[in-house]
Amino acid sequence: SSLRYAGISFESSILNPFGRLAEDVVREQYDEMISISREIDSKMADKCGGNVVMTDLNQKFIFMNNQRIYRTSAVSGSMIGVAIAFVVLLISTRLVHIASFATISIFCVLVSVIGAVYLMGWTLGTNEAILISILAGFSVDYVVHLAHAYVSAEGSTADRLTEAFGDMGISVFSGMLTSVVASIPLFLCTLTFFAKFGTFLCLTIAFSWC
Repeated sequence: SSLRYAGISFESSILNPFGRLAEDVVREQYDEMISISREIDSKMADKCGGNVVMTDLNQKFIFMNNQRIYRTSAVSGSMIGVAIAFVVLLISTRLVHIASFATISIFCVLVSVIGAVYLMGWTLGTNEAILISILAGFSVDYVVHLAHAYVSAEGSTADRLTEAFGDMGISVFSGMLTSVVASIPLFLCTLTFFAKFGTFLCLTIAFSWC
């Protein structure tokens, strides 16, 4: 009789079945598993009559591949949002340099929020990818008001800044305050998406106003 089937179980000391790690960490373990399967193929393929079939019981490697999709969609969605924001700002101000500076401000808000949630220990998933894609839309509100007020003002740069903040400062502050207060009840939601949406909204509004 000849050997037709062999089952071998491997467990990684790094992968946690109850948590999620970064894609590069999981991919390193995935590559190790692939190298093991190829080594087994070289020794047992002839005896077993086939190649190794690897099964991910905790679906860590499936989520790893999904993370790549999430990252691509989040980056493309946010960049499209920033590009649309630039067009809106250019139409509103009719000045390329003002629209460019305002767009840089939106991009800085985007980076700040992503950095903040990373420091909070969040990993990139479906909810995070969706929320990152709509960050630019939340960030453009205050910037476009201040940019338009600056363009409409007269005098030197300092005078125009003073007039812009004098005209729109209280309105921007009131909008920031009401949005932050509105996001607080979302922190208490049991549904993960709404809780994370509240965090994203609060951070985006705070960084945009600052």
